[in-house]
Amino acid sequence: MSKTVGDILIGVLDDLGEAELKKFRRKLCDRKQEPKVRRGIVEKADPVDLVDILTRTFTEDGAVNVAIEVLGAINCQDVAEELTEFKKSQGSCVTSGDAMTSATGPKLNKDKHFVDHHRTALIDRVSQVEPLLDRLQDRGIITPNTYSEVRANKTNQKKMRELFDGPLKACGSKGKDIFLDILMELEPFLIRDLKGE
Repeated sequence: MSKTVGDILIGVLDDLGEAELKKFRRKLCDRKQEPKVRRGIVEKADPVDLVDILTRTFTEDGAVNVAIEVLGAINCQDVAEELTEFKKSQGSCVTSGDAMTSATGPKLNKDKHFVDHHRTALIDRVSQVEPLLDRLQDRGIITPNTYSEVRANKTNQKKMRELFDGPLKACGSKGKDIFLDILMELEPFLIRDLKGE
């Protein structure tokens, strides 16, 4: 049976010494990008708990990216490279730009996801933000905390902007694919218009 992302991450974190694991937890909490991880949640977390926190906060693809970033920041380059190799071997959407250009698919070019390419239009034009948030939470793209924070904004544009600046930035291409699927269900005419159909 092939190893899952969670298995690989647990193995990587298990290989860290106690001092390195402590640095990993600290650096994880010091990240400036959203969504943020609170120190109290990870302070006493062992590798298994830590991987659970990472995948719940950032999704599986995002967790790998964040782990690579944090491992690099604490000078564990060998382990970070091991994760990068795993990511490549999976042919995962974690690595942006791996997908071939497709006229009908969600990718417009090698470097930019459809969702990123149409960021401004989506912020301005998505009207079904509440149902979108419900579905994103159901699919594990956003946490209940993030759901509440985004909903607290007064306008749809502010809600969408916060969604783009936080969870969508962290969730990787797979998360954006899910986001796009939900949008195609809720706002089919908007997405068709943006695709030029």
